[in-house]
Amino acid sequence: MELIAFQAQPSLQREGLPYWLFWFLLCIILLLVAFIFLRDKQLRVRLSSFLAGARRRSLLFRLKFQLKKESQKRGTLLRKLGEKAWDEDIPVQGSEFIRTELARLFEKRNAGQMEWKKAFAELEKLHQELQASIRLHGEKSKEKRTEKSPVDELMKRKKGEEKALKKTLGDRERERQVAEVRREKEEIKKKIDELEDALRDIDSEARTERRELERAIRHQERLKERIEHRLKDIEAQEETLFLSLGRLIEQSRVANQDLTGLYYEIDLVNNRISTLQHRIETLSGT
Repeated sequence: MELIAFQAQPSLQREGLPYWLFWFLLCIILLLVAFIFLRDKQLRVRLSSFLAGARRRSLLFRLKFQLKKESQKRGTLLRKLGEKAWDEDIPVQGSEFIRTELARLFEKRNAGQMEWKKAFAELEKLHQELQASIRLHGEKSKEKRTEKSPVDELMKRKKGEEKALKKTLGDRERERQVAEVRREKEEIKKKIDELEDALRDIDSEARTERRELERAIRHQERLKERIEHRLKDIEAQEETLFLSLGRLIEQSRVANQDLTGLYYEIDLVNNRISTLQHRIETLSGT
């Protein structure tokens, strides 16, 4: 009864600060912090300097990113300028070595492209031979299995006949019939063995041809990849030479109507690069 009475007593209310008092104290603390900030001039200066430095660093980062993009655009335009001068055979002083190297690379690229086409055609041929081999051996195997199917059915019937005849052993005529069925089974078994040997030969020949063709395909694929890597290397060298030729033409400002548009675009990019560099130097204090 005492236990029941004890449990029936209402739980004591938890003691603690009222919510309104908590928020009141928090507001006082915030007011004190604001008051200290307003009175402390050095704190305001340091905070302002920190925020200004963060903004300056963020702006510098954006400006450097824009400068990188404009520099890449300038390089692209200079390469186009060099390609245009090469295609139109526009002469410029000091470009003899570049033109000689470009002519040599173009010969190498043309030879490499012919080699790649030959490797690709050979690869396609090998793939066709592989598919033809798979199809041919599949047809041979199917033909032998079709030929074997009725022989298997005949063997099942003979086994059934033998089983039925064995139930009536004692009759000499039945025994003779059983012996005859067994001889027929042996002949059928020989035929089945021949057909199974033929199927194994077909499967073995198919595996051998497939391995040889797949080995040849892997070799040809590696050859094609090597040619592709070589062509990419030639292309990279050509781009470097076109860039050098474009720089020479930009410096010389060769008078040619076909280059006017590219000159205009390059001048615009150069102006943007100059403006960005000036802003970066000003913000960096250099």
